[in-house]
Amino acid sequence: MVEMMVALFIFGMIATASVVLLRQSVEAEARSAVRLEEMGDLRRFSAIMAQDMTLMLPRPSRDPLGNDRVALMTGDGLLLGFSRQVAQIDPQPGSSSLQRVEWALADGRLTRAIAPKADGAKTGAPVTILEGIEQARLRFRDKQGVWQTDWRPQRTDELPIAIELTLVQQGNSARPLAFEFLVAGGGG
Repeated sequence: MVEMMVALFIFGMIATASVVLLRQSVEAEARSAVRLEEMGDLRRFSAIMAQDMTLMLPRPSRDPLGNDRVALMTGDGLLLGFSRQVAQIDPQPGSSSLQRVEWALADGRLTRAIAPKADGAKTGAPVTILEGIEQARLRFRDKQGVWQTDWRPQRTDELPIAIELTLVQQGNSARPLAFEFLVAGGGG
């Protein structure tokens, strides 16, 4: 009888240890899945932003009311606003090879909105690219190689040669993420 009690006790200990190990394994897998999803979101953001910077044009535009805008706009709730070239495989009558792109940070979401034309068109509904962003800071590298926190061009068609975007994620303010992007039409 004592041997049976000892055997059941040992079996219970082994079963408990197995359940604890299995639970830890499942929790670790769930944490890994969340982290991988976050990394995927950051890579997707970086790819979209890099493509926008590559296709950015040193071209002033007009807003829907006909007012002139500089080639690269920032401020007033707008993180970045600019015109970009788009490829047209089968252009339709009246379509444009230029788009207006606007990046913004609102309510912890980094969004991107596109207008079908660079001049006079309103942007469509913003699409969330990243969530959980507490703060976004920009720096612009001018053609002299100097980093500036404000972009104040001398000409309306002037672009920086590079843009640095630093993102502070909610709950992770001690480790901001810094991205640097070359601007294809910059420095002119």
